[in-house]
Amino acid sequence: MDRKDFFSRGMKDLTRKAYRTPPGQWLDKNLQAMSNLLSPAWGFGISAEKSAPEEPQAFQKNRGLPRPPGALPNPEAFRSACTSCGDCIVACPHGAIFNLPHIYGPVLDPNHIACHLCEDYPCIESCEEEALLPLEDGVLPGFGIAELNEDACLNTHRKKGQKKCKECLEQCPVEGAIRHDASGLPEILDCTGCGICVENCPTGALKVIWNH
Repeated sequence: MDRKDFFSRGMKDLTRKAYRTPPGQWLDKNLQAMSNLLSPAWGFGISAEKSAPEEPQAFQKNRGLPRPPGALPNPEAFRSACTSCGDCIVACPHGAIFNLPHIYGPVLDPNHIACHLCEDYPCIESCEEEALLPLEDGVLPGFGIAELNEDACLNTHRKKGQKKCKECLEQCPVEGAIRHDASGLPEILDCTGCGICVENCPTGALKVIWNH
């Protein structure tokens, strides 16, 4: 083991131990709360046209919340392998993975914080228990599919000569997943349900429907 790996593993072990202590759990809970408050889902730093939801889906008691990328597809196998150690939560650079008291193990809510489909998937790399497994080349995680509320879309009410909104099309990380029809409304095609379009839509016209 070279010095870089030694210090990397040491920092990881230290972070894990700190996360498991009562002060670590308290800090994680409060940092997550602050993250939620500053999130676009709560209307921070976004246009007035986009209203914040009454309650983010992440905090509803819904066992249909998707697991992190690479999660074992069989629920029993996942629960058996996952120790709920929190390594994937710490590893996620976007804070998209979290624990809920009524659900065992890590989950995410693309309607609240998007999965950015990281090239190296640090969440998977951090999982030593192999509850999260590497994805095959070219395979993307499937959390669900985005659904459009046409009445809320800016392009539905676009006046003649007014520039089309292309935020969802331009921000989508999956090539060919979204296209615009003749009227400018987005058509959802090969969607992973990552939530990037939801995160970037200025009017909240998109919502991910989870796979169950």
